Amino acid sequence: MGVGMVLRGTSVHNSLFDNMFYEILAEDMSFDQKMEEIAKVLPQILRYPEKASARILFGPYSYKSPGFKQGKYQISSSNIPKNEEKSHALWLELFYKDLSLKNNYEPFTSDEKQKLDFIAKILSIFIDKEIEVKRARYDYDFLLGSTNEIPYSLNSEGKIVYVSPKVQEYGLHPEQMLSRPFADYVCLGDRDEWLNIFNKIKSVDNLPLKAQIRIQNGNKELHWFQNRIDPIYDEMGNFLGINGIANDINRRKEAEIHSQKQSNAFRFLARACNQLVDPFFEDIDLLIEPILEKIREILDADSIFIYELNHSENNMHLTHYTCVPPLKGRCELAMDKLSSLSTAQFPTVIEKFQKNEPYYVNSIEQLPDSEKNLKGLLTTLDIESAQIMPVHVENQLVGFIGVVSATKNKNWPSYSDGLLRILFDSIFNAKERGKTYMMLDNTMHLYRSLFDRSNDAILIHSSEGAIIDANRSACKIIGCSHSDMLSMKFADLYPQESKYMAQSKSAIQNTLNEGSTRFESKMKHMDDSVIDVEISSSVLDKENNIMLSIVRDITERKKYELELENYRKHLEELVDQRTSELQTANSWVSALYDNAPIGIGVLNKDLELIDINKGMNELTGISRENIVGKSLFSICTEGSSKYLDKDLGAGILEKQFSTELHWVCNKKHICIQFNSQPLGLKDSPQKVIFTAQDITRRKQAEIALKDYADQLEKSNEMKDLFTDIMRHDLLNPANIVKGFTDILIKKEKEEKKIHFLSKIRDSTERLIDMIENTAYLSKLESTETLELQKMDLGQILTSCISEMSPLAENENMDIIYDLQQPYPLKANPIIKEVFINLLSNAIKYSPSESSIHIGVQENDSSFKVMIKDRGSGIADDDKTYIFNRFNRAQKGSIKGTGLGLAIVKRIVDLHGGSVGVEDNPQG
Repeated sequence: MGVGMVLRGTSVHNSLFDNMFYEILAEDMSFDQKMEEIAKVLPQILRYPEKASARILFGPYSYKSPGFKQGKYQISSSNIPKNEEKSHALWLELFYKDLSLKNNYEPFTSDEKQKLDFIAKILSIFIDKEIEVKRARYDYDFLLGSTNEIPYSLNSEGKIVYVSPKVQEYGLHPEQMLSRPFADYVCLGDRDEWLNIFNKIKSVDNLPLKAQIRIQNGNKELHWFQNRIDPIYDEMGNFLGINGIANDINRRKEAEIHSQKQSNAFRFLARACNQLVDPFFEDIDLLIEPILEKIREILDADSIFIYELNHSENNMHLTHYTCVPPLKGRCELAMDKLSSLSTAQFPTVIEKFQKNEPYYVNSIEQLPDSEKNLKGLLTTLDIESAQIMPVHVENQLVGFIGVVSATKNKNWPSYSDGLLRILFDSIFNAKERGKTYMMLDNTMHLYRSLFDRSNDAILIHSSEGAIIDANRSACKIIGCSHSDMLSMKFADLYPQESKYMAQSKSAIQNTLNEGSTRFESKMKHMDDSVIDVEISSSVLDKENNIMLSIVRDITERKKYELELENYRKHLEELVDQRTSELQTANSWVSALYDNAPIGIGVLNKDLELIDINKGMNELTGISRENIVGKSLFSICTEGSSKYLDKDLGAGILEKQFSTELHWVCNKKHICIQFNSQPLGLKDSPQKVIFTAQDITRRKQAEIALKDYADQLEKSNEMKDLFTDIMRHDLLNPANIVKGFTDILIKKEKEEKKIHFLSKIRDSTERLIDMIENTAYLSKLESTETLELQKMDLGQILTSCISEMSPLAENENMDIIYDLQQPYPLKANPIIKEVFINLLSNAIKYSPSESSIHIGVQENDSSFKVMIKDRGSGIADDDKTYIFNRFNRAQKGSIKGTGLGLAIVKRIVDLHGGSVGVEDNPQG
């Protein structure tokens, strides 16, 4: 239980106190002496023991530390031993004298208060044990005083010649003992001691001789006796034997042995607790098992175990156990049941534990039916007796510790309950301390990481300037190593000029007086350069005058501040220049306002005229003096104001407004373009500026232009009608001619007539193509836009090549292409006509057994399709007009209307592309 405070306060004082405290309790001295010694060392649990006093009050008794003095600050803790009345309550008090504290600082920490409570609890248990021992010794002394003595006589050979009948009470028969050596009844372990005493009694001066020996009866039962022995001599001085008186001290010896075992047990536990509180021992579990094994041996138990309670899961988890070898095998077989126990399975046990009452089992046969689960578990392990102690922390059940035995009605030592409770507390707190140490270690690593990774320099130093610690940024700013930094003074970081040295001393003094300070200064780098810094200092430990200073390199900031100052001056110059320009512009605006060829005016929120320019005077024919202050509607004659009232209103105060109005000004009708814009001026009544422009002539021109556009639209409609009539009326006779020509060719046998008929058929076919292409081109030229959709250029070209391949094969030509990747674009399906036409021309104008190459070149936002053939080429003079209708660069015997490339160009133009022809460098 002493471990708990070490867990929460791991200072050197606490460790020293724990050692001294347990040694005092285990020391062989009186109760008063122990209380006085504990009062001496009790201040060691505080942070400042040299300034503290302690007092222990127990009933009417008081024990004080040397130089005791009640101070201003006090903490206390009380506990009532279970064997005492409330009038004998135990009080532990600690006082501070002459202690100065920082603002909002408490004199005693929560750890120190918990430590004091813990010590009070330990002393209460110790007092209980002392009272039990005193009462036992009193009972033993009373019984010994009322017990009859057993006199006996031995001859010179040590044989019994007389023994009191009282010996029968110890299972011996006097008549059977006569003439037998007394040593036969002495315990074998004490026999040599007895014979040595009997042989040297003749030479002993101090009589009677006393000896404590154990007598053994026929049932091997042992009893302790205190023997007072006197030698017997005859008149001649010859040794005849001895007379002895034996007093039964069995209960006293058992009490002494019990007390010694108890003392040894708590001595061992004290040493174990010191091991558990060792902050440098990381793996607590390595210590726990041997400690449990030793306690098991001390209590003569078959097994000892520890369970910790998980309140959220309502389970009890086995954390540690040890047992004798015969029981270990059964425990391992039943470990699935033992490792985790549900609290719902043991209601009676848990109810007693919640009340902080121990649970005893003397025999499994005596267990009630309500504890059938416990009975079954003990039966599985072949256990008869058990002693289980609950343990509470801050009034909450945290677990239990117990010992078990295969012996029925096991007589457990009276001190076993306290021993087990202290053991559990020690182990539990040691494990909690381990978690706390880990958390503190992680926190220290985190703080150290933040300390080292800070972009600002951080220095910890004394008020005299000795640097205690510095982070990486501090070493980087100064340009030195960490070890060099720790060998320097804070003043060494400043330039040697006296003003900086004085500033440093003043800043330290202000920090000590006010708690913190901030100022700008300069520091020197190891390369003798000087940097601008901002220093924020605060007191870290006022008692020891330890300070923390955060140094920020503001050299760059200072440079930027200088640049900003220069920029500010430059802005002021620009503002002055801009002001001058605005004044000039204002004069220009005023001149423009007055001389503008259109009317300009300003209205207030009631649509009353505030001001107008000369243009408005000329437009209305009303002078400025006669119009300012009047409504906008008053500038027109009666009748025209109706138009204003209809189109204008309060809406022009809120948004931009534009309309055309018909006014009657100077007795004539004019059309006005009226535009207004609200003026969003701060701290000024709402206003509207407007312009009024005479657009009468423009309106007349627009009417004429509209009439002309209507005439053009009718002309286009007539052209489309003519194109449809021409296509319909011309195609019918041409198709009839072609049809009769085909019939005549099939029936005619004379070659010369067939030749002339073929000429007629070819001409007719050209005429039909020309009519179709002319109509198609006419529709394209009247089309302004095409509906585009997502298509793949590669698939379009592949389809065209597939259609034209039979025509190429007839001429023994090869079409070579590589279109493996997709070429996504937006186009109209009509685009296919472009590539069909170009491929057709390439086949027509290329020699037989040649090849045509098709390729696609991808640019940033377009594709370039190249169709290369081995034709005779096109003259440079012809390249400029081959895409015009009815133009062909070469004719010869090749059929064609001269419209194909014109159609190609129109389709490409509608897609926003371009088409052209280039010489093939390969021929």
